[in-house]
Amino acid sequence: MIAALRNIGVLVALTALAGSVLAWFAGFTEDEVRRNRLEAENRVFRELTRVDLAAVGYGNLVLCDHGLVVLRVEGQGYGGDFRLAVALDLDGSVTGVRVLEHAETPGFSDILGATAPWLNSFTTGDVHAVTGATVTSKAVMEAVGRAVERVRQGGQQGEWCP
Repeated sequence: MIAALRNIGVLVALTALAGSVLAWFAGFTEDEVRRNRLEAENRVFRELTRVDLAAVGYGNLVLCDHGLVVLRVEGQGYGGDFRLAVALDLDGSVTGVRVLEHAETPGFSDILGATAPWLNSFTTGDVHAVTGATVTSKAVMEAVGRAVERVRQGGQQGEWCP
């Protein structure tokens, strides 16, 4: 009985120590993770806009310049939340869609890759749900649709740009 209690005590102490080390390490690397995430987003935005963005904010409006609007939009796919960058002309025409973050199952998330033909189909307007990834594809279509409506309702460039 005493040996079992001692073993439980050792396990509790090791668990507490491991948790403390993990919490410290997460705090220690938090700034670097944030910088890496921002740099990854900036690469996506540069790809979509062909404009060198030194830094972008965390708001939904990323860019409004050169007759182009880039928005961050969010949605809920089958595997969880996702975030997109949607580039649009001022009339609401989609010029590009890229995934910033997602929690979809590998394999099903193949439609979300930067080189995926399905994401590029948003620029032609010939977009259909993908069999096998119906929930995710419909959620992405709805999120892009919200971005299009937002730009169309926003009117002229003067209403978008600060």
